[in-house]
Amino acid sequence: MKDNTDTYSFRGQRSDETVALVTKQHIWLLMPIMLVWLIIIVVVGVALLGFGASKITSIVIFSTLIIGVLYSFYFWFMWNGCDYIVTNQRVIKIDQVSLFGRVISEAEIHRIQEISTEIKGPVRTMLNFGTVNIKTASDNSQLSLEDVTDPYDVQQAIVQIQKQALEPTRVPRQV
Repeated sequence: MKDNTDTYSFRGQRSDETVALVTKQHIWLLMPIMLVWLIIIVVVGVALLGFGASKITSIVIFSTLIIGVLYSFYFWFMWNGCDYIVTNQRVIKIDQVSLFGRVISEAEIHRIQEISTEIKGPVRTMLNFGTVNIKTASDNSQLSLEDVTDPYDVQQAIVQIQKQALEPTRVPRQV
């Protein structure tokens, strides 16, 4: 979870809206990049050991490196484009679905009826990331914050904001 919520702002932010929490998907989701680079190292090693240094191996190595860099950038761009923002008025999910496609979903705090967390599997349990499911008063409407870091903390932050938003403002009694 990011701690710079005092200075964080986003497009579409309401004038009376304050950011309480900004988080992303867990960094473990970038692990495929590491696997791709491991494969690239193996391919480069096999090309050099099997064929020696030649024009063909140079082309294979260069092509493999270009593909690896492009894949890494694409995967990082997709991961970095997904943000989860919790404000005092709503929960916003910004999801990068392709290089030129983004889906933004939101749930108003006062319309949230149920919040649950789900952590499945040993890796997610050990690294503490999972899904926060938010059900709203709309017909079958659910907002899922997938692979979020510290899902229980995110859930509790939303519950606290919801409690604050639903508390009636106390007017002092006149005596």
